[in-house]
Amino acid sequence: MTPQVPAGARDVAGPPLLVALDLGSGTTAAALIGRVGGRRRLLAAAATPGGDDPDALVAELVARVRSAEPDLAVAAGIGADWAAAGHSRLVARTGPAPRMAIIAASEATRERLEAIAGAAGWLTTGASAARMEPLAMVRLATRPGIAAILLGSADPPDADERSLIDELLAVAGAVASRRPGIPVVLAGGFARSATGPAATAIAGSAAWDVVLAPGPASGQPPGSDLREVLVDFRAAPDDGRRALTRSAASLARVLGQRIELIDIGVSGATRVSAVPDPFAEGGIRLDDVDAPAGALLALDDPATFDRVETWSTLTLDRARLRDRLAELRLAPWSDLAADGAPLRAAALRAALERLLAAGEPSTGSAPDLVVATGAFGALPGPAVALVLADVLRRPGATQLSLDAARLLAPLGTIRDDAARDALIAELVEDLLVPLGTMVHARGARPGKPAGRVIIDAEGTAAEIDLEAGALALVDLPPGQQALADLQFRSTVDLGAPGRHFVVPVAGGLAGLLVDLRDLPDSLPDRPDQRRELLAGWEAALWPERFG
Repeated sequence: MTPQVPAGARDVAGPPLLVALDLGSGTTAAALIGRVGGRRRLLAAAATPGGDDPDALVAELVARVRSAEPDLAVAAGIGADWAAAGHSRLVARTGPAPRMAIIAASEATRERLEAIAGAAGWLTTGASAARMEPLAMVRLATRPGIAAILLGSADPPDADERSLIDELLAVAGAVASRRPGIPVVLAGGFARSATGPAATAIAGSAAWDVVLAPGPASGQPPGSDLREVLVDFRAAPDDGRRALTRSAASLARVLGQRIELIDIGVSGATRVSAVPDPFAEGGIRLDDVDAPAGALLALDDPATFDRVETWSTLTLDRARLRDRLAELRLAPWSDLAADGAPLRAAALRAALERLLAAGEPSTGSAPDLVVATGAFGALPGPAVALVLADVLRRPGATQLSLDAARLLAPLGTIRDDAARDALIAELVEDLLVPLGTMVHARGARPGKPAGRVIIDAEGTAAEIDLEAGALALVDLPPGQQALADLQFRSTVDLGAPGRHFVVPVAGGLAGLLVDLRDLPDSLPDRPDQRRELLAGWEAALWPERFG
């Protein structure tokens, strides 16, 4: 098997053929990138069930390109001896989130530490010395499936916590002696208190795995310093979700736009905000949330299943819907042609809600561009746009796009910013499938005509009436640029209050969506009425499902 390319500028300057692999929990995605006309282009991409041999998938893509475009294949370095000639690989991997046992001095600190660890991509099991006996805490921290331990207090410990530090030290020493080699993070004031016999026991059992970390209030925003330590602690060098953060930064630099990247997968979810800022490191202000709770099929909590049911347009009773989701969890790649696609759409809406609830990146106003990746690729482009419009409810105008070939994670494994930026700049037209523009306004008076929108595209104007509580669709094909002149009868919020707005918009597979709905509050309580309303919107953007 061809070794993975070392990080750096030379990653993309070697052999003409570049293979990108995104090895996920549910599917394996591969793409071929070759030099065509003096620059890198996406030649082919496909995905197979997770666990399939990636080399076999790459060989199949090579065969397709050589069969369909033999001259182009030779020019791009995909001749008969392509394997012997050598090629570079970029490999990103994502898998189930590991579980961390969190032992805190107080309940308040435990809650803060669990929230920080959850946003760093860890599943958590927690306890506090204030509520649990030492022996029970040792048992909790040494359960099967615990991959790491976080012990912490506030910094400095408050009055209630100071009396519990010695107890925590005893628990830490007992855990370390029972689980030699398990990674241990000591956070906050507790890290500085870890001296004496207990600390000797910890260090003697797991010296190379002990990390001293900041407290839960350190950094800006509070907790960010500890979160960064916990991300480093969890993520391997080829971790796909961390790589997505780097790619989002490159997209923001290359396009000069405020980017929000949303990845929902079978085993986790990530949301990244990348905003150009000349005063930030690398010229980009980055903020991200890595949330296992946002995984597509994280349905162990009954409340999460209820949200899937709320968004579903399938006429299935509750028991059958639960069975169908269980089947989908066993085989995430299956049943795309029948009712699997609308089932995924409902699950994606619910997962995106959980991802938003897990933490809010500091995006400020609506971003210029939202990029969806991961499980979104299983849906038609217009359906992806509808899912995003249904859940992302920030006032403003935002372009939508899809990383259909799942290239962003592999490209993000290139550590050198300049090399990664250069490759993404070459590939950006192939990388992002344009879905269109979402314009969301709040405050239109329900039950009344809201106003109108006039679309001026290359000198040709079209006028559409707007209705409060409704979704208006304008056919605007990919590549089409236009101005949308929005005239409202009453003051609305479109990122700023007003009645008259002129915003630039771009076309895509879904065109222009002018969204005056009040979701999810306006969804009917009765399941049949709710399904009918949701199905009406799906039919407008997803007609092949109802054909």
